Amino acid sequence: MKKFTKYLRLLLIFAGWTALYLWIISLIMSYFWRFNIFEKRYWQVIGEFWSAGGVIDQPSEYMFLLMLILIVPVWFFGWKKAQKLSYVKIIFFPVFWYNDYIGRKYAGQPGHVVLKNMGGGKIKKQTPQQMMEEMISSRMPAATEKKDLNSSKIRDNFAQKNRTFHEKAQAENK
Repeated sequence: MKKFTKYLRLLLIFAGWTALYLWIISLIMSYFWRFNIFEKRYWQVIGEFWSAGGVIDQPSEYMFLLMLILIVPVWFFGWKKAQKLSYVKIIFFPVFWYNDYIGRKYAGQPGHVVLKNMGGGKIKKQTPQQMMEEMISSRMPAATEKKDLNSSKIRDNFAQKNRTFHEKAQAENK
């Protein structure tokens, strides 16, 4: 059953990519060169051109020839890339696109709700040592700066007593 689903997936990707690619190629060829790759008479015109000793000398003719040569390699490259795509990303593309659109639309407005930790981030691979350190640090109380607010009072009080002691000592010596 696993092989069947694998072959079915390959067949669906093959059919879908081929249909999409041929549609794109026919649009490009008809837009730039008014050439329909599915009609025999257009290929006969090219055959007659070569038979009559036709010469390619214009940049548009070079581009046309390059386009014809690259049809199969680009199709193969695209098919390999299409095999790596996820069905979920393809099927739910409109949902993902609409969600991003709404997010961008309301992102700049004041008072909007920001959802955090809703996934979408890459999961970092951690060693067991790193996981243990992270768990320990999350459970430890947060280190706060220990400013003794009374320290300035203590210093002032000590300085005051020191002055009065020296003043009394100087007064007794006189």
